[in-house]
Formats: sequence, structure tokens, C-alpha cells
Amino acid sequence: MFFRLSLLLFWLVCQAASAQTVTRWSGTGEITFSGTSTLHDWAGKVSAQPFTTTVTEDASGKPSRIQARVTVASAKMDTAEPKRDENMHQAMKVTDYPLIEASLDVPADKIAADGKTPTRLPLTLKLLGKEQKIEAVISHWKRVGKKATFDLDFDVSMKASGIRVPAVLLVIRVGDAVKVHASVTLTQN
Repeated sequence: MFFRLSLLLFWLVCQAASAQTVTRWSGTGEITFSGTSTLHDWAGKVSAQPFTTTVTEDASGKPSRIQARVTVASAKMDTAEPKRDENMHQAMKVTDYPLIEASLDVPADKIAADGKTPTRLPLTLKLLGKEQKIEAVISHWKRVGKKATFDLDFDVSMKASGIRVPAVLLVIRVGDAVKVHASVTLTQN
């Protein structure tokens, strides 16, 4: 009897494990960032390095877990103003910290409360070697076949990230909040 029960439990565990499928999506992201200063507002752009998003789905095809790691080469951040870029790269210590990383490994219901339309994305953002939790807002979600596109927005505090920008001429100061916007495209492999 014990042997039959053990076999039944083993079979049930195997069935549950095989009911999940894992898909991989190739991702790209175009990122813009902007901030303020006492002199004028400023903005820049950078592309994310190509990345992979892993989606685990249950037997009905509903996503159950989302995982990804996105990296950005900090030295490639560009504001179209060479002196400002030089100061930004120095403040971001791009030689010591060449990559900015954003990662996620969360249950799908943390992203899409209704199980269909993603509205938020809890991320771990790593800047200057420091990790911080960020919740980004997803908008313009669109999925057609094996392609999904969406926009992602969140703010980053330079102070909380350890980024120190010296005042220019002792009076021009940069505001703490940096607004980050990403246009993301995922294509199922």
C-alpha cells in the first residue's frame, strides 16, 4: 500500500512539474532619462544591452513567474553635451561601475493583478554597486503574437543611489530625482 501511495505522489508531482512551460523572450530597450538643475532641465539617452526575459506559464498558458536581468553600459549614457557627459560619467564612476543593472524575479501577479495586462514591475536596480528596490509603472502594453511592447517609467534618487554631483560655480545644483523612461520590445524565441 505504501509503495502505491508513493508512486501516486511521485506521479502527481511529475504531472505538476510538467504542466509548467518556460518561454524565453529576447529583449531590447531604448532608455531616456531627465532631470532638473537650478540653471535648466537636462536629458539623455542610452540603449540597454540585449537581454532575455524568462516567462514560466502554468498548464493553461497563464504566466506564473517572470525573470530578467537588464544591463546598461553607464559610459554610453549620452546627454548630447560633452562637458555634462564628462561630469555625469565622473559622478557615476563609470570606470569602477561600468554597468547599471536592473533585475526581476517575481510572481506574475505582482506585475499583472488581473493576470492579463501588466501595470507595474518591481525591480532591483543596482547603481554604483548599491541595490535598491524600485517599482516601475508599465504603460502602452501591447502584445501581438510573439511580440510584446510596452513603456516603463520610474524615478531614481541620486542621493539614495550614492551619486554626488558637485555644484557648478557654487550656485548651479542638480535636482535629486532622475526620471527614467524605457521603451521595451520583447520577442518570443
